[in-house]
Amino acid sequence: MRLRGKLAACAVAGAAALGGLTATASGASATPTATTAPAIDAPALTPAVTAAKSPCPYSGAHPILRLGSSGSAVEHAQCLINMYGYGIAEDGKFGGETLGAVRDLQTRCGITRDGAIGTNTWNCLHPDQLPNPR
Repeated sequence: MRLRGKLAACAVAGAAALGGLTATASGASATPTATTAPAIDAPALTPAVTAAKSPCPYSGAHPILRLGSSGSAVEHAQCLINMYGYGIAEDGKFGGETLGAVRDLQTRCGITRDGAIGTNTWNCLHPDQLPNPR
């Protein structure tokens, strides 16, 4: 199966797990089910909520952020980081605590561990994007 097919299959399976959908064997589509899945413990790096119900609403741009950055984009990133269980301060200041969490998430996502929040790291932080922390 090509990478795109694998990603689609993973996306469908993820949607099934979050939205009560049943994935088909081909991974190409999903159909609603009348029952909900039994409650299970989520993996440690699965965000506690879906993007549609995000406690981190934000409508601004996703600029490149690094140590010393500040503002609402940093606060949004800190909120997203906390969705993965880090418990860092959501103060809008990109300091050492945020830097450490960003580097850890970058490692878990398999992306460059530079401590900056660029396009790949934003995608890692957002639960509806790939790659997600595993």
